[in-house]
Amino acid sequence: MARGMPDSKKPGARKKVQLAKRYQELDLICHSNEQILQIRGVQNALKELVERCVDHLDVSLAIVILRDKGINIRRDSSTHSLDNAAKVIRELERDLDTWLQVANKNVVVSDRSSARRKEILPGGSCKSLAAPILVAGSKVEGILFVANGPESADFGKREQTLLQAIAANIARIIQARFDNLTGLINRMEFEYRLERAVSGKNGKSASHCLLHLNLDEMHIISESLGHQACDEAIRQVALLLSADLDEIGPIARIGDDEYGILIGDCSLDQGWCIGQDIRRAIGDMSIVWEDRPIKLTVSIGVARLAADSDTVESALAAAKIACIVAKDRGRDRVALYQHHDAMLLNSLERMQGIEGIQQALRDDNFYLYCQRIEPLKGRGKSPHFEILLRGIDHDGKPISPSEFLSHAEHSRLMPAIDRWVIRQTLDLLGKHRTVLTESKSLFAINLSGQSLCDSGFLDFVTGEFVRADIPPQAICFEITETAAILDMNRAAEFMIALRKIGCHFSLDDFGAGLSSFSYLKTLPIDFLKIDGQFITEILDDEASSAIVEAITRMSHAMGLQTIAEYVKNSSVKAHLKKIGVDYVQGFGIARPRPLGDELESLVASLKPASKSRRA
Repeated sequence: MARGMPDSKKPGARKKVQLAKRYQELDLICHSNEQILQIRGVQNALKELVERCVDHLDVSLAIVILRDKGINIRRDSSTHSLDNAAKVIRELERDLDTWLQVANKNVVVSDRSSARRKEILPGGSCKSLAAPILVAGSKVEGILFVANGPESADFGKREQTLLQAIAANIARIIQARFDNLTGLINRMEFEYRLERAVSGKNGKSASHCLLHLNLDEMHIISESLGHQACDEAIRQVALLLSADLDEIGPIARIGDDEYGILIGDCSLDQGWCIGQDIRRAIGDMSIVWEDRPIKLTVSIGVARLAADSDTVESALAAAKIACIVAKDRGRDRVALYQHHDAMLLNSLERMQGIEGIQQALRDDNFYLYCQRIEPLKGRGKSPHFEILLRGIDHDGKPISPSEFLSHAEHSRLMPAIDRWVIRQTLDLLGKHRTVLTESKSLFAINLSGQSLCDSGFLDFVTGEFVRADIPPQAICFEITETAAILDMNRAAEFMIALRKIGCHFSLDDFGAGLSSFSYLKTLPIDFLKIDGQFITEILDDEASSAIVEAITRMSHAMGLQTIAEYVKNSSVKAHLKKIGVDYVQGFGIARPRPLGDELESLVASLKPASKSRRA
């Protein structure tokens, strides 16, 4: 009886082996990417990839070099080492620039089939394969190098493809853990480093210092020189920090204009001194953008981070609170975190409010309400409506704007909020076009002074009218005296440009300021909204009544209409009508309600009129 073929040589067995190899290769190229990105710590993730490189390619040596990141990870095979590995690595590091230039965007093979072998082969007595690590598709960030002994098989297309796949995964790790603009580690990687410090996994038990840096008033640079100038300033600061502090601990970009620094074995006093050195160094920087100098200052918060006693969240919050306090004290200074300072508790509340606002903007978790503004004279006049903003708490209950707008103003989030309100209002009006075609109602949207000073805000507003296909004649923008005074010329230019396309303007809280009458001729307004303090006292205080009447007469002489707010009952309404006020608003007229509900009611009220006209 003939003996059968060995299992390993049977066609079916060979096919199974080949399929198993292909499965491993696919796993390395595809599935491993997701697994690797889940590994905490960039060094850990890269070590895992280098180990897979050795295992899957069956090479004697694999090494990743990312010189600008300070990363150099080597792995040797446990079964067949490279005799001259140390020499190969020394020559590779010495000639790294040549390798990167030769590699550029392609895999470089050095073996018997390569004409370049003598030109770039480290050691001269091994077979090597190298792939560039390309970040953002084109920037060569480093190199992935593997080598085998001189008697091993030449590297083929399979090995080249796999090495490119591993290099691509390394690039993804770099992009996921480092900030693209500055080259610093990002917040995710920084938090991992903090966790190691807190848990004591770095082998140290002493307390550390955490510094939170926030560049001051970057919005001014953005408004005057543009976003690219801000990016350059942020990049230059990162270079300064890296050059001066890279030896003492990790440095990260943890926000748009914010940096985090962890200093090991450092007391609070030492941290404060280092913070002062950083503050002075940033203040002394010479940055020029398009022949214009950029002057920077920084506010720095310093907090203690003790191993086995603090959490990452509490340490980050403490340093950020201290930074907010530094800003509150006048900016360009360093503040230490103090546990029992009432001001810091308010700062924590503000910080949480800021994060809540940013989250609400991302998730569209604000809601639009409106309040009716009723005409007092003139038959057939349609009511106006002021658009109001409400937040929603965790229980789904409305949050008054007084609970979050102060945080937004302090953190210069008002332009983002104003944009959100305009976009959402126009979208809702677009769904109820009957209101616009059958009614002459105006919808008043409040604008902040920050938005009026935003150089790109006018283009945004005009673009939204075009996008939503809403007639500008249906919108009235409300601005306060205080907002207008911030930059009178820019406010006037903004208002003139929008009035040309049909928008209306109302000056809010008139009478509360000290210079109201001096600039009424400057601002192209249609309505004057009398400050509520005069309205609430109008029946009991003759002076308040006289002031309201005087404002009304003056407004009419200038061709303006008046609106009285805070009208609490019918008696106040009657008195205001008697002295000639044009419109009234307040709880005595109508309480705020969701804008969508109000628009549905308006559409329903207009249907009978439309039917009667058709009849």
